[in-house]
Amino acid sequence: MGNMDQEKKFPITLVIIIVLIIAGLGWAWWANRGDLGDSTPTATSTDSLVDSGQFIIAKHQFTNGQHIVAGEINLPTPCHLLETQVQVAKSLPEQVTINFSATTTGEACAQVITPTRFKVEFAAHEDASIKATWNGQKATLDLVPVAPGENIEDFEVFIKG
Repeated sequence: MGNMDQEKKFPITLVIIIVLIIAGLGWAWWANRGDLGDSTPTATSTDSLVDSGQFIIAKHQFTNGQHIVAGEINLPTPCHLLETQVQVAKSLPEQVTINFSATTTGEACAQVITPTRFKVEFAAHEDASIKATWNGQKATLDLVPVAPGENIEDFEVFIKG
């Protein structure tokens, strides 16, 4: 009887080990997916930046030589202003860095996380690599391609001022 229980345990243990190996490989791939293609010897200043932990999801569209990146980012208070600045490094392919920064008006303000829309446009090659910084530190930028028939202009950002 005891022999039968061991025969049942072996396939179950084997399946668990295989699942853990596959999960580990998948996690390793997921964690390193941004490193693919970054093996160029020309290091940019953004490569040495400390990761800010800021995660930015944005829509991305390339049309007529123009990239459009639009999305929403959380600011710490309603009194903060979002500023964006785009740097295009002339390399092949071009390396684009979108610098996001939050500046405060200096007023006393309630600590309420405030979603704020942004939209940046720049001319660069279709294959340009696009990275982001947040207040001078590296940020994770997840670009979602605009679906066919979807218009990024519908995600318009209206900036007061």
